[in-house]
Amino acid sequence: MLAIISVILPAAIIVIAGYVAGKRVLDAAGVKALSDLVYFLFLPCLLFRSMATASFGGSDAKLLATYYGASLLWFFAVALFLKLRKSAATPAAIVFALGAVFSNTVQLGIPIIKLAFGDDGLKMHLSIIAMHTLVLLTVGTIWLELSQAHAGDDAPPLSQTIGPVIKSAVLHPVILPIVAGLLWSAAALPLPGWIDQPLGFLASAAGPIMLVLMGAQLSTMRLAEHLRDAFTLSVLKNFAHPAIVALVSWAVGLPPLAMAVAVTCASLPIGNNVFMFAQRYRTEENTITAATAVSSLAAIASLTLALALVPRP
Repeated sequence: MLAIISVILPAAIIVIAGYVAGKRVLDAAGVKALSDLVYFLFLPCLLFRSMATASFGGSDAKLLATYYGASLLWFFAVALFLKLRKSAATPAAIVFALGAVFSNTVQLGIPIIKLAFGDDGLKMHLSIIAMHTLVLLTVGTIWLELSQAHAGDDAPPLSQTIGPVIKSAVLHPVILPIVAGLLWSAAALPLPGWIDQPLGFLASAAGPIMLVLMGAQLSTMRLAEHLRDAFTLSVLKNFAHPAIVALVSWAVGLPPLAMAVAVTCASLPIGNNVFMFAQRYRTEENTITAATAVSSLAAIASLTLALALVPRP
């Protein structure tokens, strides 16, 4: 538990700094400009560099199929429930559902997995990270782009919009660097130092600035008004998501170490990319901001519970 707190605390300090900046330095236009800078510069550099240097092994195929099969099942279940039973608009349902499955796999996940399961567990976790944004954000982006293309009573039929939607999704500032990085990795090309070094500098800025933006967003909202939805989303992410992953892992007979890594990864709090996704589409930004804060606190309980209950390899 102390190790978990020691990883969460630095992130919390940066969020607090962003809160102060939001109160004293950043106005709405400044937050919007900084958000666009992250989305169109820092985050694409991070995604491209991560995918270009990733290595994919066939030995992790069962783990990845299990984790992402369970996660997508939960993603669609949450989104469709909200859309059909709660009468939520499709973009809001997609953003909320993405928050229910998208984990903070890097800032919190890497040190926790390394501490709990050593180098063998970390290798498996890195394979999950390599596909994390590619699978979850791509599905969320394409579905949301499709829903926006068909919004309104005079929307054209699917046959006329599927091409433009796929084009806008592929040329998206999140999807395009992932695809480009995958192609670079598949070509087995090294990143020259004169490219890798500036990419590394820009990529390293993405995480801290996203945390600053979250703090700035918190400074503009009444947190109490969003606590109910934030607690609900935290339960769906921190506790229901790992339960689904554990059930599917047990059903397919995943080895103990792989199952432990998958369940622990699902027990992590909501990742910062969900906030950027919500802000990009101007949908549920306040709810996601509040939920990320609550989920990070709830991770102390969910990770402790997961590490206590998963089978020890």
